[in-house]
Amino acid sequence: MAGERLHGTDGIRGKIGSCGAGESPIGKLIFQREISAELFALVGQATGSVLVEQVAGMARPDFYSPLVVIGWDRRDGNEALVSALEAGLLHAGCRVQRVGEVPTPGLHHCILLLEADAGMMVTASHNPATDSGVKLFDGEGYKSMPELEDLISSKIWELDGEAEASENDSATRKGEGDVDAAPNLLEKELEQIPPFDGLVAYRDHLASWLDTVCDLLEVAPEQWPQAVAEQGLLLDSSGGIATDWLSFGLTRRGLLCDEVSSRDNPINKDCGAGEFNPTDSWSNQELAGKQSHALLQALGDQIRNNDGNPPWNDGELVAAALDGDGDRCLLIEATNGGVQIVDGDQMAYDWMQARSTGQPQRLAHSIESDLCLPAACRTLGAESIQNAVGDRWLSNSLNPSDDGKSRLIFDDSMPLLFGCEDSGHLVMPTQHPLKPNHWSLAGDGAASLVSQLCARLALGPSRKTLERGWKGRVSVNGVDRSRWNGQNELASKVVEIVDQNLSEANLKNVEIEGETSLLLLEGTLDGEAISIGIRNSGTEAKTSVSMRSSSQNNVESLTELMNQLGDFLSDKLIP
Repeated sequence: MAGERLHGTDGIRGKIGSCGAGESPIGKLIFQREISAELFALVGQATGSVLVEQVAGMARPDFYSPLVVIGWDRRDGNEALVSALEAGLLHAGCRVQRVGEVPTPGLHHCILLLEADAGMMVTASHNPATDSGVKLFDGEGYKSMPELEDLISSKIWELDGEAEASENDSATRKGEGDVDAAPNLLEKELEQIPPFDGLVAYRDHLASWLDTVCDLLEVAPEQWPQAVAEQGLLLDSSGGIATDWLSFGLTRRGLLCDEVSSRDNPINKDCGAGEFNPTDSWSNQELAGKQSHALLQALGDQIRNNDGNPPWNDGELVAAALDGDGDRCLLIEATNGGVQIVDGDQMAYDWMQARSTGQPQRLAHSIESDLCLPAACRTLGAESIQNAVGDRWLSNSLNPSDDGKSRLIFDDSMPLLFGCEDSGHLVMPTQHPLKPNHWSLAGDGAASLVSQLCARLALGPSRKTLERGWKGRVSVNGVDRSRWNGQNELASKVVEIVDQNLSEANLKNVEIEGETSLLLLEGTLDGEAISIGIRNSGTEAKTSVSMRSSSQNNVESLTELMNQLGDFLSDKLIP
């Protein structure tokens, strides 16, 4: 256990708690999935120490202190976590700039705008409001990769060991890092950092990005109503910061838009993209019944207010949902008898169709994307790459790191790069605010929404839907994730069960960089491509079984196997 990486798929996350005298903050994270101000002080100090060591080898002025930007979302425990994180960074010798409550892409923009060395976002994304966590970005807006996380984790373990050995270090463990312990230069520079409104800066950036997309696709926001149902678009910002302004901004630009989530409720409670699966659909009859999810309830209200008839037509967009920290988006469109999710795979395909100009495009997608997506990309002359789950792996495939060289992309037009996860995480190029013709990569729910509106306008009647295979997923919740690593005896037993049920399949084990707990079996069954994946969640106490097929021919047998594996893992993984 000692020395293991503490970061998951997207940073460190857990239930917000506390750490009493004699308790280990790391132990509570690992064994109870609980975070605390004490842990965040260690995380801040460890991250700051690594940053100080890194900038020491760079061309920087004498006595330079790394600048770290901190943003956060709306969770009751975040104030204490932010203060503890800041205290640890200051103790390590960093300067800290708070940018306020912002969406995660807003922090990304502030990092570039303020020319910071790193950024830290205190959030747990779509997780319940009782959870929080922290995501780390480098100075060019890219999320941390395992190599850096290993350095930081090792430093956290080291600091925790020192704290246990000395009562004099207890203040650091309690998140009470002393600014006076840092160099005098830090005090002076800290006083010179003015308050900064990160949300205003981000909204200005989003408006500029919209102008770029409209020019690129030769459309205008005034045309957006043509892309949605007559009654306009329902928007669910999951009670995050976008709840206060995004629907108004869209309406001001010509699209009738109503926000359905409320900041009077806890973030993500009965709302947001995190409550949906990419394959979800609902009949009009189901919508007209009682629904706990705010967006589905609002859709049902539209049916009830229209004499029980849906006020939309097949294929029209009716709603959109972001997650709590605003870095992903799912759409909902009308079908012949109800509505369905438009997942990240279809949104990627729409965007690539809209940008298909004969120039080569590149798409990075996750191991959970539809098996038909790569073939669809080839019809557009696009290269596709399969990646681990997590939008950082999408960015890394689209623009790999190269021995410390700058990862900013130089192009006089938006680069033909795109990343998608079926969950609605879309990675797109975003302009650097200070360097013309330079681009970073970011996941941005609001930007994804407006890009999809523009893409549908640009495509018009020529828009094609993605030819679909089949996907199924079963999640086992409340597991002890240490019992599954994709390679142990339990994994071997899973392979035996698969072989017994699919004796005619030709399958092989496939390794994916970045997936430390994944068992991925890929091959063919009756001439059709199939994929079976089992992996631990990097953010929750959950293990998922995913099945994919390039056709509908083997759905019954694959569904039966998927449920059998879910039951088997429930018995073995739940304490």
